[in-house]
Amino acid sequence: MRFKPSACAFIAFAAFFAAMAAFVFWGTWSLDAAPVMPDCPVAHPADRLARWMDGFLASGKFVPGDIKEFLGSPYFWQELQYALALFMAALGLAYFLKGRGLSRTSSYGAGLLLAFSGYWCSLFSAGHLGWFQWMTYGVFAFALADRAARKGKLRHWILLGATLAWGSFYQPDMWLLFTVFTAAYFIFESTRMFLRARREGIVKRVAPRFALGAAAALAVFVAIGLPSFRSAIVNDLAGRDKQIASGETVAANGADEAEKRWIFVTNWSMPPEDTLEFFIPRINGDTSCQSVLALGTRQGTGVKPYTGRLGRPLGAPAGNYRQHSLYVGFVTCILAILACVKFRKTPTVVFFAAAAVVFWLFSMGRYCEPVYRIVYALPMGDYLRAPVKWHHLTEFALAALAGYGLEAVRGFLAAKGLKPRMAAYAAFAVAVVGAADLARVDSLFCAAIDLRAVRSPNPAAEKVKSLGGGKVFDLIGGGASVISWAFSSKGVDMATDGNVRFAWVGIDQMKDARMAAWLKARKAEPVAYYSVSSKGVRDAEPRNAALLLFPEVPAPAPAEKNVSSGVVALAAVSVAVTLATLLFALSAVMKGRKRVG
Repeated sequence: MRFKPSACAFIAFAAFFAAMAAFVFWGTWSLDAAPVMPDCPVAHPADRLARWMDGFLASGKFVPGDIKEFLGSPYFWQELQYALALFMAALGLAYFLKGRGLSRTSSYGAGLLLAFSGYWCSLFSAGHLGWFQWMTYGVFAFALADRAARKGKLRHWILLGATLAWGSFYQPDMWLLFTVFTAAYFIFESTRMFLRARREGIVKRVAPRFALGAAAALAVFVAIGLPSFRSAIVNDLAGRDKQIASGETVAANGADEAEKRWIFVTNWSMPPEDTLEFFIPRINGDTSCQSVLALGTRQGTGVKPYTGRLGRPLGAPAGNYRQHSLYVGFVTCILAILACVKFRKTPTVVFFAAAAVVFWLFSMGRYCEPVYRIVYALPMGDYLRAPVKWHHLTEFALAALAGYGLEAVRGFLAAKGLKPRMAAYAAFAVAVVGAADLARVDSLFCAAIDLRAVRSPNPAAEKVKSLGGGKVFDLIGGGASVISWAFSSKGVDMATDGNVRFAWVGIDQMKDARMAAWLKARKAEPVAYYSVSSKGVRDAEPRNAALLLFPEVPAPAPAEKNVSSGVVALAAVSVAVTLATLLFALSAVMKGRKRVG
């Protein structure tokens, strides 16, 4: 059986991606393990589907990826959901570059470089699942905007509206940034398309089709995205205003409201010296997350504390906080520079080169205040917290340029006498080397935690229930971990808001000076002792105990939840249009295959 060249290229791309994703998350693929992800649940209650449905009815948000909630154990999807999102981002960039006329090898190679780019990938360490949910659809939205502007086929317009809506559901700030960028590129390409149509005298033929497609995209976008827009207006913006007004997140004593808002919005600006990390990995260390550092030391990963200024409060002489890499990749950066030299007259390359510089300046926020004041003055600009987020767009622009750089490498090798196929393989090999280098750095942020203690019913849960129930602060992971669990009659859940009643401490941590001081300050004595093994948690004598349960502070009563009939109606429309769009896309793919056959 012989495969077509397109199938061979895809299989090679998928195989290399799978190998590198396996390496990044190595040690956590077991159902009994998970990476440290403070902002994302790693333990799940028995009634998780009922809870998911409650959340769905309260918000109305549904994307195709939510189908996984009904397919298998959530522990199976723990790391796979991140890997699949990265794969979709890589595939989306490859789809875009292939549409721009680049070879398959260059397009897939650039996709690999994007997927494992440091900030793009390593945010799994913080548990920012919403970012990965956006990238599942957002990169394809950019590619479809390009196809819609240049080719104008109805399926491109419909899928553009759908992917824009799906991308808006779980990461509204990043969705806004990338949507503005997508719109800028769309206007850029549409203008070029209409200028060509004018020269060819076919504007009257092109314009109606363009208008019809734009109307279809808008209709699908609104129908699917209404729940997201409602949530953004009712919940997200109101929550951000409350957060800023409280002043709890900024060191702004004596500042007026305008200055307080500026300080809040520009926290987590990228210091200029961190630009060196685009080329040189780990130049200022890795992470500030104590859990990752403690477990990484124990597991021998070599992860180092971050020593730079990112995350340092304004005016503070020391301190920082970050849970990710900024490494774009030495290979990626060199390829991007090569593209700017080789294709300096190509409009698309000029667009991405200019975008990369602008986004780099934006990512520095308060450290480049005159420039960022422009962003801050724009509509919604004073709601966009953490300017370092713009670095995502810098990575995207550089990865797209790297695709053109790979095309330059392929062309150079072919001009030197290498057979075209071998030149293409060599260019792809360059991308694989660059992606492997990125994956090596990304893997440092993967620290495995043992889930055996919480995956099944155990006497610790029964003890907590007998004492009134509540959240448990988990200090097993080492040092001052911030993982907490909620035990109830229905299973185990994870919480991160700090409202806990008990502390669960590993015996090894009892020897830690910080832990001893923490317990002494609370005058805490253990109320139960347990051992842990592959069979789960069991009662134990104090001398044989591996885990100790300490009492903590009372937790507040849970807030009442109300489900709006209006939200349910919006959700029904959104789900119906989502399913119809997926069927339409599947039908278009099958028809395309038949035509090719």
